[in-house]
Amino acid sequence: MPEGWNFYLCTVNDVLASIALDLGLRGQIPNPSKPELLWVWVYFKSPRPDGLSSDVEFDTLIAIEKQITKGLEQEFRAILSGRITTAGRREFYYYGAHSVGFKSAVADALGRFPDYEFDCGVQMDPGWNQYLNVLYPSDEQRQRIENRSVLEVLEREGDPLTAPRDISHWIYFHTKGDRDAFWDAIRPLEYRLQSQPDNPDGTLPFGLCIVRFQSVKQDAVDDAVIELFRRAREFHGEYDGWEAEVISQ
Repeated sequence: MPEGWNFYLCTVNDVLASIALDLGLRGQIPNPSKPELLWVWVYFKSPRPDGLSSDVEFDTLIAIEKQITKGLEQEFRAILSGRITTAGRREFYYYGAHSVGFKSAVADALGRFPDYEFDCGVQMDPGWNQYLNVLYPSDEQRQRIENRSVLEVLEREGDPLTAPRDISHWIYFHTKGDRDAFWDAIRPLEYRLQSQPDNPDGTLPFGLCIVRFQSVKQDAVDDAVIELFRRAREFHGEYDGWEAEVISQ
């Protein structure tokens, strides 16, 4: 994926979905020069049983996306903000300067793929609500994305992620009392107190670093981090990430 792009799994209308989006757009919107939402839905020929795309269609779907994007960039100065894969289809969401001739342009782009059915449409969305309220991940989903990014760094260092190890977590609070109450609440979860890094000049000056020996499999890391993330907010704090030692083969 290009820099700025990432993905996460969730449910949309109670159905499994994979959402990919350009996170880098968040600081640049709404963009008044691209007020129109241009959407294209392409229906799979061979979806997986869960409705996501299969490896059989991977190359074709990439080619379809490139063809649509090329045409819309040229004719409508459109930018692809994200896509949703769910229920046997891939939904592409672009923001463009105008939409005159949009449906004809999509039909032309997909003319090279006659076996694929599609729908398309346009709506005014100057506030980029589709991007902000549908595509953009929640705080917890953003944390899962960050977890995966850390694990990918470990893998690039030659770590097969098979060996359990200590994972260090950082959490910061407004007051010492909040920090102490949080520590009392999560102590039964078998964490060890490593340090209390204070930052008097910060908005959350009272820090806590805790450690626990555990698996670094994605699900195990997500479970631990999301639990700490939620508990931190109960005590008016913010979870600030984790790290683990590289254990390479």
